[in-house]
Amino acid sequence: MNIPPYWVRAERRIGDYTCRLNGFSHSSMQAAWKMLQQHADIMQKFFASTPTAASAQRMRAALRKLRGQDGDTYEACLLEPVWRAVNAENIITRNRYGALVINSTDTCFADVDTAPASLWEQVKGLFGAGTPPERRLLDVMRQIHAEHPRLSMRLYRTAKGWRVLLSGAGIELGSPLVDTLFSRLHVDPLYSGLCRRQACWRARVTPKPWRLNLPRCPRPASSEEAPAALAEWVQEYERACEGRAVCRLVESFGPRMQGEIPALHDELCGVHLHRDTLV
Repeated sequence: MNIPPYWVRAERRIGDYTCRLNGFSHSSMQAAWKMLQQHADIMQKFFASTPTAASAQRMRAALRKLRGQDGDTYEACLLEPVWRAVNAENIITRNRYGALVINSTDTCFADVDTAPASLWEQVKGLFGAGTPPERRLLDVMRQIHAEHPRLSMRLYRTAKGWRVLLSGAGIELGSPLVDTLFSRLHVDPLYSGLCRRQACWRARVTPKPWRLNLPRCPRPASSEEAPAALAEWVQEYERACEGRAVCRLVESFGPRMQGEIPALHDELCGVHLHRDTLV
Protein backbone atom coordinates (compact mmCIF):
# COMPACT_ATOMS: atom_id res chain seq x y z
CA MET A 1 0.00 0.00 0.00
CA ASN A 2 1.58 3.21 -1.17
CA ILE A 3 -0.23 6.29 0.18
CA PRO A 4 2.32 9.11 0.48
CA PRO A 5 1.43 11.95 2.89
CA TYR A 6 3.06 14.53 0.58
CA TRP A 7 2.01 14.96 -3.05
CA VAL A 8 1.52 17.61 -5.70
CA ARG A 9 -0.20 17.75 -9.10
CA ALA A 10 0.18 20.31 -11.89
CA GLU A 11 -0.43 20.88 -15.59
CA ARG A 12 2.37 22.36 -17.64
CA ARG A 13 2.74 23.25 -21.28
CA ILE A 14 5.68 21.31 -22.73
CA GLY A 15 6.20 22.04 -26.39
CA ASP A 16 2.84 21.64 -28.15
CA TYR A 17 1.39 19.51 -25.39
CA THR A 18 -0.23 20.05 -22.00
CA CYS A 19 1.14 17.46 -19.60
CA ARG A 20 -0.35 16.35 -16.30
CA LEU A 21 2.52 16.03 -13.87
CA ASN A 22 2.74 14.76 -10.31
CA GLY A 23 5.24 14.20 -7.56
CA PHE A 24 4.99 12.51 -4.19
CA SER A 25 7.07 11.69 -1.15
CA HIS A 26 6.94 9.98 2.21
CA SER A 27 9.37 12.52 3.68
CA SER A 28 8.54 16.11 2.63
CA MET A 29 6.72 18.47 0.27
CA GLN A 30 10.12 19.62 -1.02
CA ALA A 31 10.85 16.07 -2.17
CA ALA A 32 7.40 15.86 -3.81
CA TRP A 33 8.03 19.08 -5.77
CA LYS A 34 11.45 17.77 -6.80
CA MET A 35 9.84 14.63 -8.23
CA LEU A 36 7.31 16.73 -10.14
CA GLN A 37 10.13 18.72 -11.72
CA GLN A 38 11.92 15.48 -12.63
CA HIS A 39 8.67 14.29 -14.22
CA ALA A 40 8.60 17.52 -16.25
CA ASP A 41 12.24 17.01 -17.32
CA ILE A 42 11.47 13.49 -18.56
CA MET A 43 8.52 14.76 -20.61
CA GLN A 44 10.61 17.67 -21.95
CA LYS A 45 13.23 15.21 -23.16
CA PHE A 46 10.57 13.01 -24.75
CA PHE A 47 8.96 15.86 -26.71
CA ALA A 48 12.31 17.46 -27.68
CA SER A 49 12.28 15.31 -30.81
CA THR A 50 9.63 13.45 -32.78
CA PRO A 51 8.24 10.76 -30.47
CA THR A 52 8.81 7.16 -31.55
CA ALA A 53 7.86 3.79 -30.10
CA ALA A 54 11.41 3.41 -28.76
CA SER A 55 11.48 6.87 -27.16
CA ALA A 56 8.03 6.27 -25.63
CA GLN A 57 9.33 3.05 -24.10
CA ARG A 58 12.35 4.88 -22.68
CA MET A 59 10.08 7.61 -21.30
CA ARG A 60 7.83 5.06 -19.56
CA ALA A 61 10.87 3.28 -18.13
CA ALA A 62 12.25 6.58 -16.80
CA LEU A 63 8.92 7.41 -15.14
CA ARG A 64 8.72 3.98 -13.53
CA LYS A 65 12.25 4.38 -12.18
CA LEU A 66 11.44 7.86 -10.89
CA ARG A 67 8.42 6.49 -9.02
CA GLY A 68 10.30 3.49 -7.66
CA GLN A 69 8.39 1.08 -9.88
CA ASP A 70 11.23 -0.27 -12.02
CA GLY A 71 11.47 -3.66 -10.26
CA ASP A 72 9.54 -6.85 -10.88
CA THR A 73 6.44 -5.65 -9.04
CA TYR A 74 4.17 -2.68 -9.74
CA GLU A 75 2.40 -0.82 -6.94
CA ALA A 76 0.18 2.10 -7.88
CA CYS A 77 0.52 5.24 -5.78
CA LEU A 78 -2.67 6.69 -4.30
CA LEU A 79 -2.58 10.50 -4.25
CA GLU A 80 -5.49 11.06 -1.86
CA PRO A 81 -5.74 13.22 1.28
CA VAL A 82 -5.34 11.10 4.40
CA TRP A 83 -8.36 11.45 6.69
CA ARG A 84 -7.12 9.05 9.36
CA ALA A 85 -4.19 6.65 9.67
CA VAL A 86 -5.60 3.87 11.85
CA ASN A 87 -2.34 1.90 11.78
CA ALA A 88 0.30 0.79 9.26
CA GLU A 89 -2.15 -1.68 7.68
CA ASN A 90 -5.21 0.57 7.52
CA ILE A 91 -5.43 4.15 6.24
CA ILE A 92 -8.63 6.08 5.51
CA THR A 93 -8.41 8.54 2.63
CA ARG A 94 -10.78 10.90 0.83
CA ASN A 95 -11.10 9.79 -2.78
CA ARG A 96 -11.28 11.93 -5.91
CA TYR A 97 -15.04 12.58 -5.54
CA GLY A 98 -14.88 13.25 -1.79
CA ALA A 99 -16.04 10.01 -0.17
CA LEU A 100 -14.04 8.34 2.60
CA VAL A 101 -12.37 5.05 1.69
CA ILE A 102 -10.75 2.44 3.91
CA ASN A 103 -7.49 1.14 2.41
CA SER A 104 -6.54 -2.10 4.14
CA THR A 105 -3.92 -4.82 3.87
CA ASP A 106 -5.36 -7.04 6.61
CA THR A 107 -9.15 -6.91 6.11
CA CYS A 108 -10.45 -8.05 2.74
CA PHE A 109 -13.27 -6.02 1.18
CA ALA A 110 -14.96 -7.01 -2.06
CA ASP A 111 -17.94 -5.40 -3.78
CA VAL A 112 -20.17 -7.73 -5.79
CA ASP A 113 -22.44 -6.31 -8.49
CA THR A 114 -23.73 -9.58 -9.96
CA ALA A 115 -24.56 -12.58 -7.79
CA PRO A 116 -23.12 -15.98 -8.82
CA ALA A 117 -25.43 -18.04 -11.03
CA SER A 118 -25.09 -21.50 -12.55
CA LEU A 119 -26.00 -22.08 -16.18
CA TRP A 120 -29.28 -23.64 -15.05
CA GLU A 121 -30.04 -20.57 -12.91
CA GLN A 122 -29.36 -18.35 -15.90
CA VAL A 123 -31.77 -20.39 -18.03
CA LYS A 124 -34.46 -20.28 -15.35
CA GLY A 125 -33.93 -16.56 -15.03
CA LEU A 126 -34.94 -16.10 -18.66
CA PHE A 127 -38.38 -17.37 -17.68
CA GLY A 128 -38.61 -15.45 -14.42
CA ALA A 129 -38.11 -18.55 -12.28
CA GLY A 130 -34.53 -18.06 -11.10
CA THR A 131 -33.38 -17.90 -7.48
CA PRO A 132 -33.18 -14.31 -6.13
CA PRO A 133 -29.60 -12.96 -6.48
CA GLU A 134 -29.04 -12.37 -2.78
CA ARG A 135 -30.11 -15.90 -1.96
CA ARG A 136 -27.69 -17.26 -4.55
CA LEU A 137 -24.87 -15.23 -3.00
CA LEU A 138 -25.79 -16.48 0.48
CA ASP A 139 -25.82 -20.07 -0.80
CA VAL A 140 -22.27 -19.66 -2.13
CA MET A 141 -21.12 -18.13 1.16
CA ARG A 142 -22.68 -21.04 3.08
CA GLN A 143 -20.75 -23.45 0.86
CA ILE A 144 -17.53 -21.52 1.49
CA HIS A 145 -18.25 -21.52 5.22
CA ALA A 146 -18.74 -25.31 5.19
CA GLU A 147 -15.35 -25.73 3.46
CA HIS A 148 -13.53 -23.05 5.51
CA PRO A 149 -15.30 -22.87 8.91
CA ARG A 150 -12.50 -20.82 10.48
CA LEU A 151 -12.91 -17.95 8.00
CA SER A 152 -14.86 -14.91 9.17
CA MET A 153 -17.26 -13.58 6.53
CA ARG A 154 -19.89 -10.88 6.40
CA LEU A 155 -22.37 -10.03 3.66
CA TYR A 156 -23.74 -6.49 3.34
CA ARG A 157 -26.34 -5.01 0.99
CA THR A 158 -25.22 -1.86 -0.85
CA ALA A 159 -27.09 0.59 -3.07
CA LYS A 160 -26.30 -1.34 -6.24
CA GLY A 161 -25.27 -4.80 -5.03
CA TRP A 162 -23.40 -6.36 -2.12
CA ARG A 163 -20.17 -6.10 -0.16
CA VAL A 164 -18.29 -9.04 1.35
CA LEU A 165 -15.77 -8.80 4.22
CA LEU A 166 -13.32 -11.67 4.68
CA SER A 167 -10.68 -12.32 7.33
CA GLY A 168 -8.77 -15.30 8.66
CA ALA A 169 -5.89 -17.59 7.73
CA GLY A 170 -5.07 -17.42 4.02
CA ILE A 171 -6.83 -14.09 3.45
CA GLU A 172 -3.84 -12.20 2.12
CA LEU A 173 -3.32 -9.91 -0.85
CA GLY A 174 -2.74 -11.99 -3.97
CA SER A 175 -3.19 -15.33 -2.19
CA PRO A 176 -4.63 -18.30 -4.13
CA LEU A 177 -7.44 -18.58 -1.58
CA VAL A 178 -8.54 -14.97 -2.13
CA ASP A 179 -8.38 -15.40 -5.92
CA THR A 180 -10.57 -18.52 -5.64
CA LEU A 181 -13.09 -16.88 -3.32
CA PHE A 182 -13.29 -13.77 -5.49
CA SER A 183 -14.03 -15.98 -8.51
CA ARG A 184 -16.74 -17.92 -6.67
CA LEU A 185 -18.33 -14.72 -5.37
CA HIS A 186 -18.22 -13.07 -8.82
CA VAL A 187 -16.12 -10.15 -7.61
CA ASP A 188 -15.48 -7.69 -10.45
CA PRO A 189 -12.15 -8.63 -12.16
CA LEU A 190 -11.42 -4.90 -12.54
CA TYR A 191 -11.60 -4.51 -8.75
CA SER A 192 -9.35 -7.55 -8.26
CA GLY A 193 -6.80 -6.03 -10.64
CA LEU A 194 -6.90 -2.70 -8.80
CA CYS A 195 -6.28 -4.48 -5.50
CA ARG A 196 -3.15 -6.08 -6.94
CA ARG A 197 -1.84 -2.80 -8.39
CA GLN A 198 -2.62 -0.75 -5.29
CA ALA A 199 -1.46 -3.50 -2.90
CA CYS A 200 -4.53 -3.06 -0.70
CA TRP A 201 -8.26 -3.65 -0.52
CA ARG A 202 -10.53 -0.61 -0.68
CA ALA A 203 -14.03 0.05 0.60
CA ARG A 204 -16.04 3.28 0.29
CA VAL A 205 -17.63 4.00 3.66
CA THR A 206 -19.46 7.30 3.09
CA PRO A 207 -22.03 8.21 0.41
CA LYS A 208 -21.32 9.16 -3.17
CA PRO A 209 -21.94 12.95 -3.24
CA TRP A 210 -24.08 12.94 -6.39
CA ARG A 211 -26.54 10.66 -4.58
CA LEU A 212 -26.90 13.51 -2.07
CA ASN A 213 -27.33 16.14 -4.84
CA LEU A 214 -24.10 17.84 -3.87
CA PRO A 215 -21.77 19.77 -6.19
CA ARG A 216 -18.53 18.24 -7.44
CA CYS A 217 -15.78 17.90 -4.85
CA PRO A 218 -12.85 20.32 -5.35
CA ARG A 219 -9.63 18.69 -6.56
CA PRO A 220 -6.73 20.07 -4.50
CA ALA A 221 -3.41 20.58 -6.27
CA SER A 222 -1.38 19.25 -3.37
CA SER A 223 -1.62 17.53 -0.01
CA GLU A 224 -0.57 20.83 1.54
CA GLU A 225 -3.53 22.67 0.01
CA ALA A 226 -6.07 19.90 0.59
CA PRO A 227 -7.36 20.84 4.07
CA ALA A 228 -8.21 24.43 3.11
CA ALA A 229 -9.40 23.56 -0.40
CA LEU A 230 -11.80 20.89 0.86
CA ALA A 231 -12.94 22.43 4.15
CA GLU A 232 -16.16 24.12 2.98
CA TRP A 233 -17.20 21.25 0.72
CA VAL A 234 -16.49 18.63 3.42
CA GLN A 235 -18.59 20.56 5.93
CA GLU A 236 -21.58 20.53 3.56
CA TYR A 237 -20.94 16.88 2.66
CA GLU A 238 -20.83 15.75 6.30
CA ARG A 239 -24.13 17.52 7.00
CA ALA A 240 -25.72 15.77 4.02
CA CYS A 241 -24.36 12.38 5.17
CA GLU A 242 -26.05 12.56 8.58
CA GLY A 243 -28.58 9.76 9.01
CA ARG A 244 -27.53 8.10 5.72
CA ALA A 245 -26.21 4.54 5.36
CA VAL A 246 -23.88 3.07 2.75
CA CYS A 247 -24.71 -0.57 3.49
CA ARG A 248 -26.57 -2.85 5.89
CA LEU A 249 -25.58 -6.21 7.29
CA VAL A 250 -27.33 -9.24 5.78
CA GLU A 251 -25.58 -12.18 7.47
CA SER A 252 -22.34 -13.22 9.18
CA PHE A 253 -20.49 -16.53 8.95
CA GLY A 254 -17.70 -18.06 11.02
CA PRO A 255 -15.90 -16.63 14.06
CA ARG A 256 -16.49 -13.05 15.14
CA MET A 257 -14.26 -10.68 13.16
CA GLN A 258 -11.36 -9.38 15.19
CA GLY A 259 -9.62 -6.01 15.09
CA GLU A 260 -10.71 -2.41 14.82
CA ILE A 261 -11.45 -2.22 11.10
CA PRO A 262 -14.69 -4.28 10.80
CA ALA A 263 -16.28 -2.25 13.62
CA LEU A 264 -14.98 1.03 12.19
CA HIS A 265 -16.31 0.04 8.76
CA ASP A 266 -19.78 -0.54 10.20
CA GLU A 267 -19.69 2.73 12.13
CA LEU A 268 -18.65 4.86 9.15
CA CYS A 269 -21.08 3.07 6.80
CA GLY A 270 -24.02 3.69 9.17
CA VAL A 271 -24.85 -0.01 9.39
CA HIS A 272 -26.47 0.57 12.81
CA LEU A 273 -29.02 2.92 11.22
CA HIS A 274 -30.84 -0.01 9.52
CA ARG A 275 -31.83 2.16 6.57
CA ASP A 276 -33.72 0.72 3.57
CA THR A 277 -32.41 3.45 1.29
CA LEU A 278 -28.65 3.14 0.82
CA VAL A 279 -26.36 5.74 -0.75
